[in-house]
Amino acid sequence: MLPDRPRAEIIELQYLRAIAVLLVVVGHLHQAGVRFLGTDLLGPVGYVGFAGVDVFFVISGFIIHTLYRTATRPGPSYALKRLNRIFPLYWIFTGLSVVGYLVLDDSLSRGMGELDWVASLTLLPTGQPPLLLVGWTLTHELYFYLVYGLVLFLPPRWRRAALGLWALLTVAAMAGLIDTNHPWRALALSGFNLQFIAGIALAEFRERLSAFRWPALITLVIGAGLAMSWTIRHGLDGLAIADIRVLAFITLAIGLVWTVLAWHPRWPKLLAAIGDWSYAIYLGHLLVIGVAARVLAGLLPHGPVSTLILFAGGLVASLALGLIVDRLVETPLLNAGKQLIGRFFGGGPRKTRS
Repeated sequence: MLPDRPRAEIIELQYLRAIAVLLVVVGHLHQAGVRFLGTDLLGPVGYVGFAGVDVFFVISGFIIHTLYRTATRPGPSYALKRLNRIFPLYWIFTGLSVVGYLVLDDSLSRGMGELDWVASLTLLPTGQPPLLLVGWTLTHELYFYLVYGLVLFLPPRWRRAALGLWALLTVAAMAGLIDTNHPWRALALSGFNLQFIAGIALAEFRERLSAFRWPALITLVIGAGLAMSWTIRHGLDGLAIADIRVLAFITLAIGLVWTVLAWHPRWPKLLAAIGDWSYAIYLGHLLVIGVAARVLAGLLPHGPVSTLILFAGGLVASLALGLIVDRLVETPLLNAGKQLIGRFFGGGPRKTRS
């Protein structure tokens, strides 16, 4: 769910991707344990894992601004690279989800007749979630890329003002001053915009982030406290409204990205590798967890032991799937798409090195 990966340039981004996707996987493992095995192993705080999505949105804003901040009037390659980054692998996992529905005889969250195929294939906002449930976040990503691409047509001196206006309109909508009772308006003025814009701000001041290490760490601690306090008090229902969820998680998301970028940690290579596999893990982990939870629910008595087995097995299987798909499917697809785009429309922006 991210733009092109400047792998060697900013290793911290790979760490952040890994942390974000691991948080999401843990959140869904916790949810599956409660639903299928009847064990609330982590308590309501387990739902903090869903903040990984919010971290991804901040990362996305940081990366796209790092790549394109000096670009002017993006050509077709800008849009095509964004589409190439999201859709091919997404469609493959959507196809696997269809197989899952057929094999499990409509035993997932919805029956086949309830599915919105327009949302599932195009990621357009229709008010209904796509077949591959995590696809709702990709709808926001595509919208972010569209708005940012339009901003690049403005003179550089106007761009900050345009982004500021976008943020201001978003805050007004969150405060109830603008009606968002329509899927397109809800997308255009979603609170998630603020996370993307926060990532742009971090990229804009990237060279100065190291001078503010301790404020970054304090922001992370405060954000973690706010997120845990909210989920402990309200559980999963407290995250049902998008804008409220943003308020609960935005400080944690910004604090985490800011802290890792400011402190420049050097962590195990495996964590960076998981960052490389993160998109494949993100798209595929729900399929893995759904199958694993159903199998374990039929084989083992419900309780903490079976839930621990689900956590360990689901995590390992999700990582293994990410590795295999990244190596054998995602990377070849991305490279083929980039070569085709480059052949007809030329290259993209020069990557910024750290």
